[in-house]
Amino acid sequence: MENWKQAEHFRLFSAGQGILEKQGCVVDDHQYAILFWQQWFQKSGRPAVLVSIDFHPDTDPPFWLYSYQKALAKVPDIEDEKRLTEKQEAVQEKLLGGMDARDTASVTAQMSKMNNDEQIRTAMALGILKDYHMINCMAAHRYAQGTHYLVPEAHYGDLSDAMFESCGFSLESLGSKEPLVLDIDLDYFPSPSFDTAGPVFKTLVRRAAVISTARSRTYFDYLKDQKEKDFTMQQCEAGCLALLNHCLE
Repeated sequence: MENWKQAEHFRLFSAGQGILEKQGCVVDDHQYAILFWQQWFQKSGRPAVLVSIDFHPDTDPPFWLYSYQKALAKVPDIEDEKRLTEKQEAVQEKLLGGMDARDTASVTAQMSKMNNDEQIRTAMALGILKDYHMINCMAAHRYAQGTHYLVPEAHYGDLSDAMFESCGFSLESLGSKEPLVLDIDLDYFPSPSFDTAGPVFKTLVRRAAVISTARSRTYFDYLKDQKEKDFTMQQCEAGCLALLNHCLE
């Protein structure tokens, strides 16, 4: 995975100026954002609270798909749920056991085994994140850690205060002392709706220590409003960055 930045078209960006300036990154596949979060953790020494805005709830357990495939290879009877679970958990524990949040190489070495909806809970397990708020369009899961917010269909792609209110998210849920990572998947935008952003989103941008974004091209193309055929990934990426800059004026 030495060339992951090139393969992922990884790009660092700055938004805003002066004391309001924020550092951010763009990656192709969302799981690679964890390496950017890890870098910030190593510099700050503090686990962050994540606010992620995404079409999908990217909160599968660490290495769930890879570990399940490995477990199936050893327990071909898929009805034997107990043995499957035991084998799967053993693989997950081994992978996590070889990773250290303060050692970039140890995390990078396992990225090929991480799927694009496993980065958040992997970061939680490693201590890079201490909590998360997942604003998404698919599911309001209830797990032991983290909070999910289901965006109603009428608000897909919306960043207005009405969207945040409709899914139950409030800034008060974040507290005031914890460092914040803002994470945005461009597949959330089926159309160029950046002008819907209101005070809540602006506050998230201003409070963020760093900002990660993911292109998720396959999902972006699939979820894009058919009336917006000319809305390209490049336009979406540029529009998102322009919005971040606007929020920091």
